Amino acid sequence: MNTFILRWNPAVSSYKMEDHKKICEQIKREPVFYNWSVREWQNLNAGDAFVLLQVGTDNDGITMIGKFISNAYESDSWRKDGTKIHYADIQIFYACDLSEKRSFNAKYFENKFPNIKWHGGHSGEKISEQDNEKLIDRIDFAMKNTYGFESTNFSDFLKNDNRFLPIYSEEKKAELLALLAPYNPVVHTGDEDGWDWLFDDSEFAIEIKNPCSDSEEDNICIAFEDSVDYEFTLYFAGWHKYFKMIEGDYAEFLKLLKSILENKVCVLNAYDNDSEYDTVVTKLLPANQSKVKVSYWDSNRSFEAKL
Repeated sequence: MNTFILRWNPAVSSYKMEDHKKICEQIKREPVFYNWSVREWQNLNAGDAFVLLQVGTDNDGITMIGKFISNAYESDSWRKDGTKIHYADIQIFYACDLSEKRSFNAKYFENKFPNIKWHGGHSGEKISEQDNEKLIDRIDFAMKNTYGFESTNFSDFLKNDNRFLPIYSEEKKAELLALLAPYNPVVHTGDEDGWDWLFDDSEFAIEIKNPCSDSEEDNICIAFEDSVDYEFTLYFAGWHKYFKMIEGDYAEFLKLLKSILENKVCVLNAYDNDSEYDTVVTKLLPANQSKVKVSYWDSNRSFEAKL
Protein backbone atom coordinates (compact mmCIF):
# COMPACT_ATOMS: atom_id res chain seq x y z
CA MET A 1 0.00 0.00 0.00
CA ASN A 2 1.28 3.46 -0.96
CA THR A 3 0.38 6.79 0.59
CA PHE A 4 -0.19 9.92 -1.47
CA ILE A 5 -0.13 13.50 -0.27
CA LEU A 6 -3.02 15.49 -1.72
CA ARG A 7 -2.98 19.27 -1.34
CA TRP A 8 -5.74 21.83 -1.00
CA ASN A 9 -5.50 25.60 -1.07
CA PRO A 10 -8.99 26.93 -0.21
CA ALA A 11 -8.21 30.27 -1.85
CA VAL A 12 -7.86 28.80 -5.35
CA SER A 13 -9.59 25.38 -5.25
CA SER A 14 -13.09 24.62 -6.50
CA TYR A 15 -13.48 22.81 -3.15
CA LYS A 16 -14.32 25.67 -0.79
CA MET A 17 -14.00 25.95 2.99
CA GLU A 18 -17.78 25.79 3.36
CA ASP A 19 -17.74 22.46 1.45
CA HIS A 20 -15.09 21.16 3.81
CA LYS A 21 -16.98 22.19 6.94
CA LYS A 22 -20.03 20.27 5.69
CA ILE A 23 -17.94 17.13 5.16
CA CYS A 24 -16.43 17.52 8.66
CA GLU A 25 -19.97 17.22 10.05
CA GLN A 26 -21.22 14.59 7.61
CA ILE A 27 -18.35 12.17 8.32
CA LYS A 28 -19.51 11.95 11.94
CA ARG A 29 -22.76 10.34 10.76
CA GLU A 30 -22.05 8.30 7.62
CA PRO A 31 -19.43 7.26 5.07
CA VAL A 32 -18.42 10.13 2.80
CA PHE A 33 -17.01 9.88 -0.74
CA TYR A 34 -15.39 12.46 -2.97
CA ASN A 35 -12.77 12.67 -5.72
CA TRP A 36 -9.47 14.52 -5.98
CA SER A 37 -6.87 15.30 -8.61
CA VAL A 38 -3.70 13.20 -8.59
CA ARG A 39 -0.61 14.24 -10.54
CA GLU A 40 1.43 11.06 -9.96
CA TRP A 41 -1.50 8.94 -11.02
CA GLN A 42 0.56 6.23 -12.76
CA ASN A 43 1.58 4.79 -9.38
CA LEU A 44 -1.86 4.91 -7.75
CA ASN A 45 -4.04 1.87 -7.06
CA ALA A 46 -7.40 1.47 -5.37
CA GLY A 47 -6.73 0.78 -1.69
CA ASP A 48 -3.83 3.22 -1.38
CA ALA A 49 -3.99 5.79 1.43
CA PHE A 50 -4.27 9.54 1.04
CA VAL A 51 -3.47 12.41 3.39
CA LEU A 52 -4.93 15.78 2.38
CA LEU A 53 -2.88 18.81 3.40
CA GLN A 54 -4.43 22.23 3.71
CA VAL A 55 -1.84 24.69 2.36
CA GLY A 56 -1.49 28.43 1.80
CA THR A 57 -3.36 29.34 5.00
CA ASP A 58 -2.60 30.33 8.58
CA ASN A 59 -3.63 26.80 9.66
CA ASP A 60 -1.73 24.53 7.29
CA GLY A 61 -1.79 20.85 8.20
CA ILE A 62 -3.59 17.52 7.80
CA THR A 63 -7.25 18.22 7.20
CA MET A 64 -8.50 14.91 5.75
CA ILE A 65 -7.40 11.26 5.60
CA GLY A 66 -8.78 8.16 3.90
CA LYS A 67 -8.22 5.74 1.03
CA PHE A 68 -8.61 5.66 -2.74
CA ILE A 69 -11.50 3.50 -3.91
CA SER A 70 -10.76 3.69 -7.63
CA ASN A 71 -7.81 3.74 -9.93
CA ALA A 72 -7.02 7.05 -11.61
CA TYR A 73 -9.19 8.25 -14.51
CA GLU A 74 -9.01 11.22 -16.85
CA SER A 75 -11.59 14.01 -16.85
CA ASP A 76 -11.97 17.77 -17.38
CA SER A 77 -9.81 19.89 -15.10
CA TRP A 78 -11.48 21.51 -12.09
CA ARG A 79 -9.87 24.76 -13.30
CA LYS A 80 -12.29 24.74 -16.27
CA ASP A 81 -9.52 25.76 -18.66
CA GLY A 82 -10.20 23.08 -21.27
CA THR A 83 -7.43 20.76 -20.11
CA LYS A 84 -7.67 17.16 -18.91
CA ILE A 85 -6.25 15.88 -15.62
CA HIS A 86 -6.43 12.65 -13.63
CA TYR A 87 -8.68 12.10 -10.64
CA ALA A 88 -9.37 9.22 -8.26
CA ASP A 89 -12.38 8.52 -6.06
CA ILE A 90 -11.78 8.61 -2.31
CA GLN A 91 -13.45 7.29 0.83
CA ILE A 92 -12.92 9.70 3.72
CA PHE A 93 -12.06 8.26 7.12
CA TYR A 94 -11.69 11.53 9.03
CA ALA A 95 -11.90 15.24 8.26
CA CYS A 96 -11.35 18.21 10.54
CA ASP A 97 -11.41 22.01 10.58
CA LEU A 98 -7.83 23.02 11.36
CA SER A 99 -8.99 26.30 12.89
CA GLU A 100 -10.50 24.16 15.66
CA LYS A 101 -8.35 20.97 15.66
CA ARG A 102 -4.84 22.34 15.98
CA SER A 103 -3.18 19.03 16.88
CA PHE A 104 -3.14 18.19 13.17
CA ASN A 105 -1.34 21.44 12.39
CA ALA A 106 1.72 21.09 10.16
CA LYS A 107 4.08 22.21 12.91
CA TYR A 108 3.44 18.95 14.79
CA PHE A 109 4.50 16.87 11.77
CA GLU A 110 7.01 18.73 9.61
CA ASN A 111 10.03 18.21 11.89
CA LYS A 112 9.48 14.44 11.87
CA PHE A 113 8.77 14.35 8.11
CA PRO A 114 11.06 16.93 6.49
CA ASN A 115 10.81 15.24 3.07
CA ILE A 116 7.11 16.16 2.82
CA LYS A 117 6.24 19.66 1.61
CA TRP A 118 3.77 20.86 4.23
CA HIS A 119 2.96 24.31 2.84
CA GLY A 120 2.73 23.88 -0.94
CA GLY A 121 3.37 21.64 -3.91
CA HIS A 122 1.22 19.62 -6.31
CA SER A 123 -1.67 17.36 -5.38
CA GLY A 124 -1.03 13.64 -5.63
CA GLU A 125 2.55 13.12 -4.50
CA LYS A 126 3.60 9.61 -3.53
CA ILE A 127 5.67 9.63 -0.34
CA SER A 128 8.67 7.43 0.30
CA GLU A 129 8.31 3.90 1.61
CA GLN A 130 10.22 4.96 4.71
CA ASP A 131 7.80 7.80 5.52
CA ASN A 132 4.72 5.78 4.55
CA GLU A 133 4.36 3.59 7.63
CA LYS A 134 5.76 6.22 9.99
CA LEU A 135 3.20 8.81 8.88
CA ILE A 136 0.27 6.41 9.31
CA ASP A 137 1.53 5.49 12.80
CA ARG A 138 1.91 9.16 13.71
CA ILE A 139 -1.64 9.91 12.55
CA ASP A 140 -2.93 6.95 14.62
CA PHE A 141 -1.09 8.33 17.64
CA ALA A 142 -2.53 11.81 17.14
CA MET A 143 -6.09 10.54 16.72
CA LYS A 144 -5.94 8.26 19.74
CA ASN A 145 -4.36 10.73 22.10
CA THR A 146 -6.09 13.86 20.88
CA TYR A 147 -9.54 12.75 19.79
CA GLY A 148 -10.07 9.54 21.74
CA PHE A 149 -10.24 7.08 18.82
CA GLU A 150 -9.86 3.89 20.86
CA SER A 151 -11.80 1.17 19.02
CA THR A 152 -10.50 1.86 15.52
CA ASN A 153 -7.68 3.76 13.92
CA PHE A 154 -6.51 4.83 10.51
CA SER A 155 -4.28 1.79 9.94
CA ASP A 156 -7.17 -0.58 10.81
CA PHE A 157 -9.39 1.24 8.35
CA LEU A 158 -6.81 0.98 5.58
CA LYS A 159 -6.31 -2.75 6.12
CA ASN A 160 -9.83 -3.92 6.91
CA ASP A 161 -12.52 -1.67 5.48
CA ASN A 162 -12.67 -2.92 1.89
CA ARG A 163 -16.43 -2.54 1.39
CA PHE A 164 -16.13 0.21 -1.20
CA LEU A 165 -13.10 -1.01 -3.11
CA PRO A 166 -13.91 -1.92 -6.74
CA ILE A 167 -14.11 -5.43 -8.11
CA TYR A 168 -13.14 -6.32 -11.67
CA SER A 169 -15.33 -8.58 -13.79
CA GLU A 170 -12.53 -10.65 -15.36
CA GLU A 171 -11.00 -11.41 -11.96
CA LYS A 172 -14.38 -12.40 -10.53
CA LYS A 173 -15.15 -14.46 -13.64
CA ALA A 174 -12.19 -16.75 -12.90
CA GLU A 175 -13.10 -16.89 -9.21
CA LEU A 176 -16.75 -17.78 -9.89
CA LEU A 177 -15.91 -20.42 -12.49
CA ALA A 178 -13.68 -22.12 -9.92
CA LEU A 179 -16.35 -21.82 -7.21
CA LEU A 180 -19.12 -23.14 -9.47
CA ALA A 181 -17.04 -25.87 -11.14
CA PRO A 182 -19.09 -28.69 -9.49
CA TYR A 183 -22.22 -27.28 -11.21
CA ASN A 184 -20.73 -27.22 -14.74
CA PRO A 185 -20.97 -23.46 -15.35
CA VAL A 186 -21.47 -22.13 -18.88
CA VAL A 187 -20.21 -18.69 -19.94
CA HIS A 188 -22.44 -16.75 -22.36
CA THR A 189 -21.63 -13.68 -24.45
CA GLY A 190 -23.69 -11.38 -26.65
CA ASP A 191 -22.70 -13.32 -29.79
CA GLU A 192 -25.02 -16.21 -28.84
CA ASP A 193 -28.70 -16.51 -29.77
CA GLY A 194 -30.86 -15.38 -26.89
CA TRP A 195 -28.00 -13.57 -25.17
CA ASP A 196 -27.83 -10.44 -27.33
CA TRP A 197 -28.75 -8.31 -24.30
CA LEU A 198 -25.06 -8.71 -23.45
CA PHE A 199 -24.22 -6.03 -26.00
CA ASP A 200 -20.79 -4.88 -24.80
CA ASP A 201 -17.62 -6.89 -25.42
CA SER A 202 -16.81 -6.76 -21.70
CA GLU A 203 -20.22 -8.14 -20.68
CA PHE A 204 -20.86 -11.83 -20.02
CA ALA A 205 -23.09 -14.17 -18.02
CA ILE A 206 -22.35 -17.36 -16.10
CA GLU A 207 -25.24 -19.87 -16.02
CA ILE A 208 -25.60 -23.05 -13.98
CA LYS A 209 -28.42 -25.54 -13.55
CA ASN A 210 -30.26 -25.11 -10.27
CA PRO A 211 -29.24 -28.19 -8.23
CA CYS A 212 -32.61 -28.06 -6.45
CA SER A 213 -34.82 -27.94 -9.56
CA ASP A 214 -35.22 -29.79 -12.88
CA SER A 215 -36.72 -26.77 -14.64
CA GLU A 216 -34.53 -24.64 -16.91
CA GLU A 217 -36.60 -21.65 -15.82
CA ASP A 218 -35.04 -22.02 -12.37
CA ASN A 219 -31.48 -21.88 -13.68
CA ILE A 220 -29.15 -19.53 -11.84
CA CYS A 221 -27.49 -16.79 -13.88
CA ILE A 222 -24.85 -14.27 -12.82
CA ALA A 223 -24.64 -11.49 -15.40
CA PHE A 224 -21.94 -8.85 -15.58
CA GLU A 225 -24.21 -7.03 -17.97
CA ASP A 226 -24.10 -3.37 -17.02
CA SER A 227 -20.73 -1.89 -17.87
CA VAL A 228 -22.35 1.58 -17.96
CA ASP A 229 -23.76 1.66 -14.42
CA TYR A 230 -21.01 -0.63 -13.13
CA GLU A 231 -23.36 -3.30 -11.76
CA PHE A 232 -23.88 -7.04 -12.00
CA THR A 233 -27.04 -9.09 -11.51
CA LEU A 234 -28.06 -12.39 -9.93
CA TYR A 235 -31.05 -14.06 -11.63
CA PHE A 236 -32.95 -16.94 -10.01
CA ALA A 237 -36.37 -18.37 -10.98
CA GLY A 238 -37.93 -15.06 -12.05
CA TRP A 239 -36.30 -13.11 -9.22
CA HIS A 240 -33.25 -10.88 -9.66
CA LYS A 241 -31.13 -8.45 -7.70
CA TYR A 242 -28.60 -5.83 -8.76
CA PHE A 243 -25.23 -5.45 -7.06
CA LYS A 244 -22.65 -2.69 -7.40
CA MET A 245 -19.17 -3.66 -8.52
CA ILE A 246 -17.65 -3.18 -5.08
CA GLU A 247 -16.32 -5.63 -2.50
CA GLY A 248 -19.17 -5.07 -0.01
CA ASP A 249 -21.88 -5.92 -2.53
CA TYR A 250 -19.86 -8.86 -3.86
CA ALA A 251 -19.64 -10.34 -0.36
CA GLU A 252 -23.44 -9.97 0.00
CA PHE A 253 -23.90 -11.63 -3.41
CA LEU A 254 -21.71 -14.62 -2.46
CA LYS A 255 -23.69 -15.14 0.73
CA LEU A 256 -26.97 -15.08 -1.20
CA LEU A 257 -25.65 -17.38 -3.94
CA LYS A 258 -24.58 -19.90 -1.30
CA SER A 259 -28.07 -19.81 0.24
CA ILE A 260 -29.63 -20.55 -3.16
CA LEU A 261 -27.26 -23.43 -3.88
CA GLU A 262 -27.95 -24.94 -0.45
CA ASN A 263 -31.73 -24.66 -0.97
CA LYS A 264 -32.15 -22.27 1.96
CA VAL A 265 -34.24 -19.75 0.00
CA CYS A 266 -37.11 -19.92 -2.46
CA VAL A 267 -38.97 -17.55 -4.76
CA LEU A 268 -42.59 -16.49 -4.26
CA ASN A 269 -44.35 -15.14 -7.34
CA ALA A 270 -47.71 -13.37 -6.83
CA TYR A 271 -49.89 -12.90 -9.94
CA ASP A 272 -52.67 -10.52 -10.85
CA ASN A 273 -56.14 -12.06 -10.52
CA ASP A 274 -57.01 -11.15 -14.10
CA SER A 275 -53.88 -12.54 -15.72
CA GLU A 276 -51.79 -15.47 -14.56
CA TYR A 277 -48.88 -14.11 -16.59
CA ASP A 278 -48.84 -10.63 -15.00
CA THR A 279 -46.54 -10.91 -11.99
CA VAL A 280 -47.33 -8.38 -9.29
CA VAL A 281 -44.64 -9.28 -6.76
CA THR A 282 -41.59 -11.53 -6.82
CA LYS A 283 -39.89 -12.08 -3.47
CA LEU A 284 -37.00 -14.16 -2.25
CA LEU A 285 -37.85 -15.86 1.04
CA PRO A 286 -36.29 -18.30 3.51
CA ALA A 287 -37.27 -21.83 2.46
CA ASN A 288 -38.69 -22.59 5.91
CA GLN A 289 -40.98 -19.53 6.04
CA SER A 290 -44.61 -20.58 6.48
CA LYS A 291 -46.41 -17.27 5.84
CA VAL A 292 -45.64 -14.04 4.05
CA LYS A 293 -47.48 -10.76 3.63
CA VAL A 294 -47.21 -9.29 0.13
CA SER A 295 -48.40 -5.79 -0.80
CA TYR A 296 -49.72 -4.98 -4.27
CA TRP A 297 -47.49 -2.55 -6.13
CA ASP A 298 -50.47 -0.52 -7.41
CA SER A 299 -52.69 -0.24 -4.32
CA ASN A 300 -52.68 -0.34 -0.55
CA ARG A 301 -54.34 -3.78 -0.51
CA SER A 302 -52.43 -6.79 0.69
CA PHE A 303 -53.02 -10.48 1.08
CA GLU A 304 -51.57 -13.40 3.01
CA ALA A 305 -50.13 -16.38 1.20
CA LYS A 306 -49.07 -19.67 2.74
CA LEU A 307 -46.14 -21.40 1.11
